Amino acid sequence: MNNTFFIYNDFEIYSVEELTWKKEMHRHNFFEILFIEYGEGIHILNSNKHSYKKDDIYLLTPKDYHSFKTAKPTKFHCLRFLPGFFSDKSESEDIEQLFFLHNQTNGNLIFLDDDKVFCESIILKILDEVAHQKNQNESVIKCLMMTLIQLIKRNAVNNYDTLDYKVTEILKIDTILNYIRVHIANPHLLKKKEMANHFNVSLNYIGEYFKKHLNISLRDYIEQTKLNVITEKLKKSNLTFSEISNDLGFIDSSHFNKFIMKSTGKSPSDFKRTLSTDGVGVI
Repeated sequence: MNNTFFIYNDFEIYSVEELTWKKEMHRHNFFEILFIEYGEGIHILNSNKHSYKKDDIYLLTPKDYHSFKTAKPTKFHCLRFLPGFFSDKSESEDIEQLFFLHNQTNGNLIFLDDDKVFCESIILKILDEVAHQKNQNESVIKCLMMTLIQLIKRNAVNNYDTLDYKVTEILKIDTILNYIRVHIANPHLLKKKEMANHFNVSLNYIGEYFKKHLNISLRDYIEQTKLNVITEKLKKSNLTFSEISNDLGFIDSSHFNKFIMKSTGKSPSDFKRTLSTDGVGVI
């Protein structure tokens, strides 16, 4: 594995080359442009599988969750926009909403031909600036990244009316996803009957609706979300297994241990050990 990682005040540039690799499902708290320099494989984005290939470009939002499995050696370039990058909060909220809707089905970005070439040239110029550390390169890179965002927004708006779903339907799904995230520590509120009552739909409908729009069962998504929360707590806190178990509403430590074993194939201790030995940075 060959990694390069450059940290600036409010953005980061990260490149990784992988031969055979599977990255577990995870979520970021920042925007990220992901450029595939070469390679092939599967990108699972919000539970939808997409075959990625050379020159594909993705824009990931803080609402997205994803994973990768390489089929051929792949080089990823990640341009990360940290929270301080956007001075206008409303701009970041507009971008997040627009691309979260896009990413539910389309995955890689769709460009006009000229703009695709333009975007690729900007990304390559950014990578060149990073590699050679020229004078004022941080300011230049930030301007290039802002230009890149505007080009991507322009093409997203142009293609907005052709997206193969109704915005209102996706917003309903987003509401359900937010409900799950808010109540992930309250298992009784995530029972199908409780959720059906909350959203005023039939018991069968909510499961079918969720499966139809996200291609994952409601139960599997809740378990996946719970595992993501556990993973973050293990990586970023000193909480014990017992404390995490209590925080997330497990009946006892035994049920917590069984959940980890079922979800990861490892004991809690072994799972935590694998997290501590992961490489620096995540895609």
